[in-house]
Amino acid sequence: MMKRNRMKRRLKFILPILFFLLLEGAVLTAASLPFTSVRVEGRMPVTEIFRVEQNDAALDFNLSASRNSIIRVGSYTLVSNNTISKFRLAIRPGEDGNQERFAFTLDEGEPLPQGQASEIPFTVRVSSNISRAVSVAGQQAMEKDLGVRGAYGNNDAILYETGDILAEIPDFDPDLYATGWYSAAIQLSIEVI
Repeated sequence: MMKRNRMKRRLKFILPILFFLLLEGAVLTAASLPFTSVRVEGRMPVTEIFRVEQNDAALDFNLSASRNSIIRVGSYTLVSNNTISKFRLAIRPGEDGNQERFAFTLDEGEPLPQGQASEIPFTVRVSSNISRAVSVAGQQAMEKDLGVRGAYGNNDAILYETGDILAEIPDFDPDLYATGWYSAAIQLSIEVI
């Protein structure tokens, strides 16, 4: 009998609260909102992204069979929401960027018969997919301005560019070059101007 009294007391206490909440909810949904528009203001932190993705097919291919063709080395993307930022891309030959020209060089340890050449020069082209962006090409170190405002969703606050890094292999005579593995390196660096 004591247990029943406790339960009744609890029910009497809980039921009025639930009824009040349900009643309050009905009033809120039935009334119209006291405003017609909402304006939210905020500031995004500066975000700057420069990404290069290497084409896996460019890591191992038949150089002799690729004469007089263009190999896609990779792609690049720049995004910046800094309204005053400007960038320049430096493209240099060699791993350290200090070689004289872009060239495939016979790897160390490969035999070099007398009279055979061991270096095949090629041209690098950095070609953008964005209209108004500058494309560059050359056999030696070069630079290009990077990014176009308004190209990303017509938003002039965002600097954006995407494109390809290409290697143009000349129509060389394979009989003049030593047989073996050749490799080349292209150094890309970006600087704020």
